[in-house]
This record gives sequence, C-alpha cells and structure tokens, in this order.
Amino acid sequence: MVRPANIFFKVLTKDGLSLEEDQIRYSLPKGVKDGNWHSFHSEQGCMLYKNPLPFYKQGYLIYVAHFDAADITTTYQEIIWVKRFRLVRQATNLDLKPFGIYRAIAQVI
Repeated sequence: MVRPANIFFKVLTKDGLSLEEDQIRYSLPKGVKDGNWHSFHSEQGCMLYKNPLPFYKQGYLIYVAHFDAADITTTYQEIIWVKRFRLVRQATNLDLKPFGIYRAIAQVI
C-alpha cells in the first residue's frame, strides 16, 4: 500500500489534549470509525504538522488528520492551519517511516 504524500498529523498529549488551541480534547477514532469533525471559528483555525518527528521524540501521540483542501487557511513551511478536520487513525509504522521513525513490533515465531 502506498501512503499519500499529503498526509498531515495532529499531535496530542498522552491525555488526548491538543498542544495548541487551549488544550481542546478531540474526538478520537475508534476501530474503523473515524473521529468526529471539529470546526474552528477563529481566523486561523487549527494547526496540523507535516513532520511529526520532533513530537514523536517527546512522547506525544500522533494522529493522521483528514480535511478538505478548501478548509486550509494558512500554510507555513511544514505546518498548515485548517478550519475543519477529523482524526482518522493513530499514525502507523508506514505513516511514520518516511520521517525515520521505526517502532519495534512484536514478532510471532
């Protein structure tokens, strides 16, 4: 399976709170069900990251975000701000591999 090149990530604390946006608690995906849509009425919106490596090293939770391109309000280097998005899954090994993140997996022999 090939991962899309335009994946952006939302970073959360271990308690499931946002690092930005006044510590908002987001609806997390459960199994195959995506999280709920979150809308922001501020001028800028919510921050999503292209490269999760610095946050992964700090032990934060990394989720894949889904949004429409029309909801992007601002872009700056590897960060975008969106007016509306939802979390679709916790980042997998395949999502993180392009950033040099290799997590150990259990092998059944």
